[in-house]
Amino acid sequence: MSSSDAVDQLIERDVFEAVDADGLRPTESFREAVDRHRRTLSDRDPDERGAAVGALTDDPETTDAFAAAGVTDPDFLARYVALRNRTTDLSPAQALTLTVVIGQFETGAPRADGAPAAFLAVDGADLVRLVALHERCVVYAWREDCPPCDAIRSDFDDLFGDEPPGDLLLLAVYGPDCPRLLDREFDVSGAPTTLFTLDGRVDSRFVGAPSTEGLTNEIETLRERTPPSAE
Repeated sequence: MSSSDAVDQLIERDVFEAVDADGLRPTESFREAVDRHRRTLSDRDPDERGAAVGALTDDPETTDAFAAAGVTDPDFLARYVALRNRTTDLSPAQALTLTVVIGQFETGAPRADGAPAAFLAVDGADLVRLVALHERCVVYAWREDCPPCDAIRSDFDDLFGDEPPGDLLLLAVYGPDCPRLLDREFDVSGAPTTLFTLDGRVDSRFVGAPSTEGLTNEIETLRERTPPSAE
């Protein structure tokens, strides 16, 4: 799901509203729901917040996923609960992605000018959360003034267009914004780097610009791999 697609979905569901010709903000009713859930979750110990989310959304599977991934931030969890309770037609994976987009309106959007069209631009903290919570991800770390980055972005645009696939979460992160986090969490020390993750772990990677054929083959391999959780 690209950032623009995500915003369109949030407007359709009355989570966002127009402020002026170019501006958006969460609706008052949604902000009130987030504040209410934030107070509830902040009163819980961090290791109890996943269970509280499950009770508030009637979704025990998500509870287990948050616990396994160590996601305890009350702001993130409050936005997720408010969104799930308002939009019951969303899958947990879709709701997680939209929760990140909502948070970007509060904390500031990450750089996206070098992200392929179908990729969701994220900061380092949201990258760690989303990779941990999704079965299969393609992560593209980029920097500016980088011809190999431009080549990979063009290949991704050719492969996916502006419509993200339903079976992969496509994420783009501007490497210079979080170099220490990328090194610590994913052993990434330069850009361009492309990661293919399975059940929250890096399954394979490209450092530098791969061939278009190599990139295509690695994406298909990721789709065909059996996640450890399913074995």
